[in-house]
Amino acid sequence: MDLAELRLGSTRLLSADATSLSPRQRRQALGVLSADDRKRLAHLNDARADAFLTGRLLVSTALDDPAPRLEASCGHCGSAEHGKPRLREQPILVSISYTGSAVFVALADSDRVSALGLDVEEVGLETGAGAVAELERWTAIEAVLKADGRGLRVDPSEVKLDENGLARIRGEDARYRIRRTLVDGRFVVAVATATATATATATATASGE
Repeated sequence: MDLAELRLGSTRLLSADATSLSPRQRRQALGVLSADDRKRLAHLNDARADAFLTGRLLVSTALDDPAPRLEASCGHCGSAEHGKPRLREQPILVSISYTGSAVFVALADSDRVSALGLDVEEVGLETGAGAVAELERWTAIEAVLKADGRGLRVDPSEVKLDENGLARIRGEDARYRIRRTLVDGRFVVAVATATATATATATATASGE
């Protein structure tokens, strides 16, 4: 598995192509799965399963931990078979995005970042400048919704982006910093983060402190 890594602000970003997952790496990835992850894996086709395993292996590699306690649960229905991933017993936030066979993982220290969301879209060979700009806008919106934790249960039109690289959801106090990059000339990447300080300030203001 060929792994690429870069930084966007306080966020560490790793990526790999699931088609390069070797049999040994597949076995290694299976070894880090939680019981709930195994249930999720059972419902995926072969290509999607390899992408899922690649994501888990990227997290393991990034943390230099052979068995990270990564779990996911839905904040809406409580299901452990889908939802926002999180690491237990480690002060690190994680977000995972898939596009085709490409898998991207973002990680950030929770003492610096209180919320983290990642979204990636692949640029087609015939994609024009206008379409790329729309992908940049959409990935930023998706990253904010992932950071918020409710995903598409929030209407994407409620996410407001400004020209200074900040975003918010209408009616919410949280503000998100948007960072974008183009990876390998093919992947439009957006990371949304909310800082712990900003969140604490908004909470204190709302409570009258």
